[in-house]
Amino acid sequence: MVVSRDIPKILGLIKSGPEQQGLPLPEGYNALVMWAKHLFIEEVKHRQAEREHTLSLTHGQRYVLRELRILFEASRDEDIKGQINILEKAFRGPITRALVRELNLLRRNSIAGNDLFKTLTRLYHQHNMREWLDSRSRLPEDHPVPKIVCSEGLI
Repeated sequence: MVVSRDIPKILGLIKSGPEQQGLPLPEGYNALVMWAKHLFIEEVKHRQAEREHTLSLTHGQRYVLRELRILFEASRDEDIKGQINILEKAFRGPITRALVRELNLLRRNSIAGNDLFKTLTRLYHQHNMREWLDSRSRLPEDHPVPKIVCSEGLI
């Protein structure tokens, strides 16, 4: 049972000093802690799904991703396929307004194939998108691992 999510209230409830004697844990305490961990994991999954759902792709992003997929399927060169995968990952995430304008221009002008590949490669380097990918891959929310650091029983 979740009593409260109010951090100051919780910290006030569990505050104790060295003069206070600890009591034995109640029966089933570990099962309750594991149940709370399960609830936490479900909450994390829910929030991630919500965040991913709200991150919708622009028309320009959908266009270039679709065209990159076509180019990937047509290519026999493994190096080109690897570069296409990098571009796909970069242009699938959040992008700046300047990039939104650039991608919409590409879509309006129906730029495709190698011309699209060259333009996206230029934009990738021009906007330093490699750093964006690196910083995104370091974020802990990509692979959250809930851990119980400490638990306290209120008796």
